[in-house]
Amino acid sequence: MDKFEEMLNELEEMSEEDKNKLLDTMKKDCMCPICPSYNECAKEAEELLFCVVGKSKNCITKERGCMCPTCPFAHEYGIGVKYNLYCTRDCEIRHRSK
Repeated sequence: MDKFEEMLNELEEMSEEDKNKLLDTMKKDCMCPICPSYNECAKEAEELLFCVVGKSKNCITKERGCMCPTCPFAHEYGIGVKYNLYCTRDCEIRHRSK
């Protein structure tokens, strides 16, 4: 089990309130807003952490570039850079399970 899987397991064991608090803290380190694919709709919907929570619900539909491979957040949390475009293609764990 790698660092990312450990973090996901910890999230699963938390109460909903604690999980939301941790995700809010993690969102502060998220670099999605500087990505070329990130748009005003995603900003207004406060969509972030696509690598953890999954792709954009309704906002990001066009891939205009990707910052995932250079994301310090991904490295810090052990997500890595094997996959990218999480905002349109889904989170890391779903990529791994394919």
